[in-house]
Amino acid sequence: MNAVIQVSDLEIEKRLNWVSVNAQKGDCIHVIGPNGAGKSTLMTAIAGLVSPDNGRITFKGKPLEYWSLAELASMRTVLAQQLELSFALSVSEYLSFYSISENLIIPSMLETALEIATFLNKPITQLSGGERQRVEICRALLQIWPQLLKGEGIAILDEPLQGLDIRHQYAVATLVQTLCSKGNTVIMSSHDIGLSVNYCSQLWLMQQGNIVASGSPSKVATQFNLEKVFECHFSVNQKNNFLEIQVCAPITLE
Repeated sequence: MNAVIQVSDLEIEKRLNWVSVNAQKGDCIHVIGPNGAGKSTLMTAIAGLVSPDNGRITFKGKPLEYWSLAELASMRTVLAQQLELSFALSVSEYLSFYSISENLIIPSMLETALEIATFLNKPITQLSGGERQRVEICRALLQIWPQLLKGEGIAILDEPLQGLDIRHQYAVATLVQTLCSKGNTVIMSSHDIGLSVNYCSQLWLMQQGNIVASGSPSKVATQFNLEKVFECHFSVNQKNNFLEIQVCAPITLE
């Protein structure tokens, strides 16, 4: 099977070291690793927002640089870590820029997970951090909603769970799983190891600009791998189809 996204020997000085990975159609990929591991850099490079010093990225077999901006915008979407907005557009006005219909319609699948209908008329500048994050996730997915409905979308989400309460973290993780089950491909970064290993089909583990392990969650999220990368003591147990991961204690610093 041809990869939807293929990354070959990607290098960005002091940030990524000859990274090679791929994503198949329908993959739900979570990228984990400590701060500074290179997760955001890798995702912005895959999205085409930063140029690598070396290496190659292809989307659907075609080099990334050969896709026009309009073509990319119609098939792949990007959620970056939040930027502050200084203008007081309402949530409805903001999202309307990304809606395919003249009048903003939030698809029921998005509303069920994100619950933004109650503050559509509220200025973005007055939202809490978690509310703003839910709006940004909605914005990103609205941008390519026609492709997502056909199972042909690609979503690159940098820490979409950041700032969300626990209920909405799991709601968003379930939403992403559902989109992937329809054939879409999602790559998202996360700091919640316990959630990620149970809500992804593929796990990429990063450290110091390298992908040190990739594959199924049970293969990647081993006690050895997690302790080596995160420098904490872990307990990892498989219970039926559930991976239970606990941080037992940080490694003692002398």
